[in-house]
Amino acid sequence: MSKPVAIYQQLMNSIEKKIVSQELKIGDKLDSERVMSEKYGINRMTVRNAIKHLEEKGILESIRGSGTYVKAIPQIQGTVDLGNQEEILSLSKQIRQRGMKSSRILLSMQKVKPEGEIKEAFKVEWVYEIIRMSLINDAPYALQKTYIPCDLFEDAERFDFVNGSLYDYMQDRNHRPKTMVSYLRIEKLPKEYIQVMEAKESDRYFLFDYLGYDNMNQLVEYTISYHHPKYTTFRFRTQIDLD
Repeated sequence: MSKPVAIYQQLMNSIEKKIVSQELKIGDKLDSERVMSEKYGINRMTVRNAIKHLEEKGILESIRGSGTYVKAIPQIQGTVDLGNQEEILSLSKQIRQRGMKSSRILLSMQKVKPEGEIKEAFKVEWVYEIIRMSLINDAPYALQKTYIPCDLFEDAERFDFVNGSLYDYMQDRNHRPKTMVSYLRIEKLPKEYIQVMEAKESDRYFLFDYLGYDNMNQLVEYTISYHHPKYTTFRFRTQIDLD
């Protein structure tokens, strides 16, 4: 039988979830102890205990004569599982499903002539190169360089890849990946991305190559994605023929 969670801990969890989901933002003022006591049907000492613990964690700040304010976003311990999806999900959706705050920055987008392995994979003259950085709780988590063929996604330059989902966009064009082939290795970040990812030159990241194929088995996505190991887990399944 699991041990019941103390009431003050339940209140702490509730406040933390509201901050992570941005229902409460940094700088927002919390309800008073009296209001929270009445709202949740608990005594004020329990409310005070929860606030005290959140202050010790650096999440809340109480100012005498003013009230209690959100000071920081909780560092919820969680990982993004990159090898166990029943369906192909965007990275931001995976992060949110694990109760963490997800945000994204578009570093660049341009139409380029593919080179090297990208050219070999697509065998087309032009592709869009989309470079984005994903954040967990406002901290850099992943850097993704995505290539999609221009002939299939002619209007990609007009799409909002910061607030919109790449896979939703591809779905609307009837070329969402249905099958994904991925390769994993561990490497250092390219030097040009060390500063933006707040990394050190010696840091090593999980590096995934994703090749996405639509329902016609046509290659529609090639993504090179660097993931911070702190938040990343992955799983794989092998099938062995014993004959």
